[in-house]
Amino acid sequence: MAAGLEIHHKRDFRGIRWLFWIVFVGILAVTIWFAYSYFTKGDLPPFVDVKALRADPRIDESPVTEKQITEYTVPKINPRYISIPSLGVGNTRVMSVGVTANNQLDTPKNISDAAWYNKSARPGAGYGAVLIDGHNGGITRNGVFAKIGTLQKGAEIIVERGDGKKFTYKVVENQSMALDEVNKTGMKMMMQSADETKEGLNLITCDGKWVPKYQQFDRRIMLRAVRV
Repeated sequence: MAAGLEIHHKRDFRGIRWLFWIVFVGILAVTIWFAYSYFTKGDLPPFVDVKALRADPRIDESPVTEKQITEYTVPKINPRYISIPSLGVGNTRVMSVGVTANNQLDTPKNISDAAWYNKSARPGAGYGAVLIDGHNGGITRNGVFAKIGTLQKGAEIIVERGDGKKFTYKVVENQSMALDEVNKTGMKMMMQSADETKEGLNLITCDGKWVPKYQQFDRRIMLRAVRV
């Protein structure tokens, strides 16, 4: 045996490098897929539960004071407040709105307010439908209409006008509708009373998933009530 003979083993890291890149590319592909799915459909992976990703970040969530509520005024025949006793909703201010630049029904700026579409009927008119919308929720708290999807037939909703007169309506229909269907036939339906012989009150709020691509939710709660 020859003296001083040394044998050196050279380590090969190519397999480890390949494994690293396969894992990295796999993680990147999954991340891109989840990001695309969330942006276009509002789908979040099951391990992500961040409310900021499930709500409209543009809503004003600042508190509305009792003074602001009691001092709020509108023309005598316009809706001033809406109350839903079974949900604990009382004396919610009703703002007057039209449509947006995209010809969509506008919404109240504040999460605690509701909005009356000023081309719909006025409470007490005796015909047509009063159309009011409101927010379901924001990043940090629920909106005034967060639970209207739970209202059953017969539940009462009260609208007070600017002159103090109050009108009571009872729920006759309540459904969640896909946004495509809302745009095709739903809004036309919501401009009409559920009973053509009675004055109607129709409420709308968002439902379903927040879709960043369209900056809106993919469903709507469509509630119809009639005056009693």
